[in-house]
Amino acid sequence: MPAVPKALVTIANNKLKLQVSSTGRFVCTLGTGVEHSVDVPGQLIPMPVTGPWRLSFPAGWGAPPSVGLVNLISWSAHPDNGVKHFSGTARYSTTMLFPDTVDYRGPADLNFLLDLGRVAVMAKVYLNGKLVGTCWKPPFVLDVTPFIHAGHNTLDIDVANLWINRLIGDESLPEDCERAPDGHLLSWPKWLQEGKPSPTGRLTFTTWQLWHKTDMLHESGLLGPVQLIPVRSVTI
Repeated sequence: MPAVPKALVTIANNKLKLQVSSTGRFVCTLGTGVEHSVDVPGQLIPMPVTGPWRLSFPAGWGAPPSVGLVNLISWSAHPDNGVKHFSGTARYSTTMLFPDTVDYRGPADLNFLLDLGRVAVMAKVYLNGKLVGTCWKPPFVLDVTPFIHAGHNTLDIDVANLWINRLIGDESLPEDCERAPDGHLLSWPKWLQEGKPSPTGRLTFTTWQLWHKTDMLHESGLLGPVQLIPVRSVTI
């Protein structure tokens, strides 16, 4: 099911509004049983945002400074182990071309929605250097009408995942503390008490062994597909 519905009825200024992401004839049946037929002319064509993407990572968490992506994939599927096991927030950057032929000024009856598709697990969107908003659950859709302009637009998306993948990755490294057979901590390690990094190169520390190196990694990052969707509002 697409994140943006083809038709949605809302109320604005005591008037019923039909918001559509496709054109044609729509028949709305009210609770009273009265039907209203609405014709939406023209074309409403989604515009894919295909990249390529530059994915940048913060220093000190095992990943390279940045990698290039032709297609969107889960971090867990990347060949670089630093990317594969990264946990935290990384930034996707690309440039998208918004045609001069499209009315980018956003009249009252036409808005543009940025649909991120699938995200694991949260996203914060910036368009042309301005914060658009944060998405923390599906649908990962934001109205970018006030931020977009004709020509080239810079798009930055900060995506945060869960801690799991880094914990699993660290389990491939030697143990850096004393644990009981069931995985619970027997004593606080000296390196931690002294505020030093783990001597074995681990980046995480828990008082209980929650994950193992053979556990399956979780999907992470911007999975898409990303597209810009025009939506028209018509008074019923």
